[in-house]
Amino acid sequence: MKRFLFFFMVLIIPIYLYSQQAVESELQPHVRVKTGVKQNEVRLRWAVDQAVAWQKANILGFTLKRYTLVRDGKTLTTPEIKDFGQFFPAKQKEWEAIVNKNDHAAIVAQALFGDSFEVELGSQKQGKLESILNKSQESEQRFAYALMAADLDFDVATLAGWGYIDKTIKPNERYVYIVEVNQEKSIEKGEALAIIEDKEFELPKPLDFIGIFQDKSVILSWEYLQLRDVYTSYFVERSEDGKNFATLSDLPVMNMNSQPQKESHNMIFVDSLQIANKPYAYRIRGKNIFGDFGPYSSIVSGKGHKKLEVTPRIKTAKVNDDNKITIGWEFPKENEAEIQYFELLHSPTDKENDYKVVKNKLSTNIRSVIVKSESSSNYYKVKAIGKNNDNRESFSVLVQPEDSTPPAIPTQLKAKIDSAGIARIEWKPNTETDFEGYHIFRGNQKGEELMRITTQPIKEAKFNDSVQLTNLNRTVYYYVTAVDFRENQSEPSEIIEVEKPDIIPPQMPTFSKYEIKDGIITLEWYKSVSEDVALHQLYRIDIDEQNAVAKKIYETKELNPIYTYQDKELQSDKRYVYFLKAIDKNNLVSKESQHITLRNIDLRPKKVISNLTGIVNTQKGRIDLIWKNQMNDITEIVIYRQKDGEKSSLLTTLNGQQNYLEDKNVTVGTKYTYLIKAMLSSNQPSTTEKITVEY
Repeated sequence: MKRFLFFFMVLIIPIYLYSQQAVESELQPHVRVKTGVKQNEVRLRWAVDQAVAWQKANILGFTLKRYTLVRDGKTLTTPEIKDFGQFFPAKQKEWEAIVNKNDHAAIVAQALFGDSFEVELGSQKQGKLESILNKSQESEQRFAYALMAADLDFDVATLAGWGYIDKTIKPNERYVYIVEVNQEKSIEKGEALAIIEDKEFELPKPLDFIGIFQDKSVILSWEYLQLRDVYTSYFVERSEDGKNFATLSDLPVMNMNSQPQKESHNMIFVDSLQIANKPYAYRIRGKNIFGDFGPYSSIVSGKGHKKLEVTPRIKTAKVNDDNKITIGWEFPKENEAEIQYFELLHSPTDKENDYKVVKNKLSTNIRSVIVKSESSSNYYKVKAIGKNNDNRESFSVLVQPEDSTPPAIPTQLKAKIDSAGIARIEWKPNTETDFEGYHIFRGNQKGEELMRITTQPIKEAKFNDSVQLTNLNRTVYYYVTAVDFRENQSEPSEIIEVEKPDIIPPQMPTFSKYEIKDGIITLEWYKSVSEDVALHQLYRIDIDEQNAVAKKIYETKELNPIYTYQDKELQSDKRYVYFLKAIDKNNLVSKESQHITLRNIDLRPKKVISNLTGIVNTQKGRIDLIWKNQMNDITEIVIYRQKDGEKSSLLTTLNGQQNYLEDKNVTVGTKYTYLIKAMLSSNQPSTTEKITVEY
């Protein structure tokens, strides 16, 4: 067959009914069937929904059968079957007779029999254009355009073997039509129901038809989604007298914006208007795949209008001695006839939605106006209102009267720090019209100068600050100032003190000595050095008992430097493990102290360290401690230091062989007390040696 080169000019080219379904990817191809029922006939259209399967089906052909299911309201026991035979595309010679007269037939013929398939949008006068799809997509191109053309012309669809009219129907019967591809089980058969009734189905009227008339054009819009399965295309008609309508084009209007993932709800058509202020009327009607036209839509009418093209320009804006503002502008005298009046607009921020009219319906011959200052920053625009209610605005200008008054001092400041270290600060908002924002100041020590922590003014009357919870200070201090657009800053608000949440457990208590005598174990320990400690607890484990657990045997809220407890409820010659805990005011619990294991016998602490001597070495700035170790099984030596009567604290831990210590962290004129205790591998207690040295 000869190669048909066709030029297809439509505004919008999607593939409805079947081509739309073909876009959807499916694992198995299907035959899709649609019916159109009239009183004396049923029209059928079908197509395969995938390109490769479509080409195969055109070679193998289709079989159409009808199954009668219901007659006069009764379901038949066995459906009656009518075979309409096989359907193939017409021979090439039949197509050649009509392709020169029917563009839709030319498209289908080229898709079925052409050596290649090429679509050009436009006319030959435009020159050669690149094909809209490359050669690797030619199969999809043939498929899509052939089905599109068949959707637009039912006679072409029947010539291609994709349509049929059943005129053997009877009233009050219900049929199912089934279409299969001959000898091809991989293509799923299609079926459609047809109900024959006395009343013929009426096509619906297009919905929501509106027109928006502009300068030299009109935008027509109507609802598409609800009727997309009814109408394949639409035709637009126009009237210049409101009575006699003519179709704008022989070509249909179709929707190219709809996609499976994003359905388009409306169709849009734009028509140009040659004459302004002349009334025009429009109506539309839809056409389905069987070639039937639906009823006309409602009529929309209107006329185009000339746009206002001249814009006012503000040339003067100054503050008078009485703090009023004079605004002057320019506008061509010869264009005054195109406008109704001027408006003066004001905004304190220059934001588009903040502008309000302060002078309305100013005469077309006025070019200046005096107004009262509305705020510390005044932005003005002049708007010209056209005869057709369109408008043109000037650029904005800024006018700022003198202002040295700062905003009010922020009040009602409050804050709280959560367990994550976030300080949430709030206060009462300022209400000044020229208000710009707030600055936040923070300090860690009472009485110190607070530092600003905001780089730019913040707008809201609240602020979140990140606080370090693990440093030594227990409180944080804040105040807030307000600033306006002139950089005037208020006095600081009141300073608030915010307490940090306690997340650090207290230090553990420390055993100082113990005594076993006459079946009684006497324990002595130093209190926790943490300032917020509230409670000390002593625990015991009877390790010679099976499944022994720790048991609290003593608890005290008294805060003493040293505690003593006698454990009398003991059995002889049994081992016991003791340890201590401290709890602070926020119920945080310290780690367990060192465990000591004691046997309930007479074990007096042994003197392990002797000859403890303290030497002041002023030349090297230190205190040297020297002693003698009396035993060989010393595992470690623990040394505490107390400074001028302050609380003692752990200074260091040495290995068991060391017998000297250099304390370099000393201050002239200070008295230091050292407590030295040796820990033995046998867990036998040792005495604590004490020495006081004045540096």
